[in-house]
Amino acid sequence: VSVGGGGMISGITVAAKAIKPDIIIIGAEPEEADDCAKSVETGHLIPNSSPPQTICDALLTSIKELPWSVISQLVDGIVTVSDDEVITAMKWIMERMKLVIEPSAACPLAAVMKTRFKELVGSDVKNIGIVVCGGNVDLHNLPKW
Repeated sequence: VSVGGGGMISGITVAAKAIKPDIIIIGAEPEEADDCAKSVETGHLIPNSSPPQTICDALLTSIKELPWSVISQLVDGIVTVSDDEVITAMKWIMERMKLVIEPSAACPLAAVMKTRFKELVGSDVKNIGIVVCGGNVDLHNLPKW
């Protein structure tokens, strides 16, 4: 699940764990906007110290107190991704799924493609769900990859 201010991941986590308590929830955020990863690592809320610079413009907001109270207790890990990894994931989704998505929506797939994700969930996981949320794209300004 993409992580910006934390509302979406905290809501999804509460609902998913109510249905299936042993489900593993992993957040994905840009390396340049990694306040959630730093917060999880230290165990306390650490907002971004300066405005992040990333193509994932929907994920620029720092984690807020209420979502942090859920994330810190229920989310199983955070994977950070580079802008290049996000672009690779966007291309994959556009080419294979035929969906036009914004960069922020590609963060979860970019995270799944990383070794760190496999370290967090284990090698025996058979089913992975990815929340692809965000289609705020100007079709006249698509990147020329």
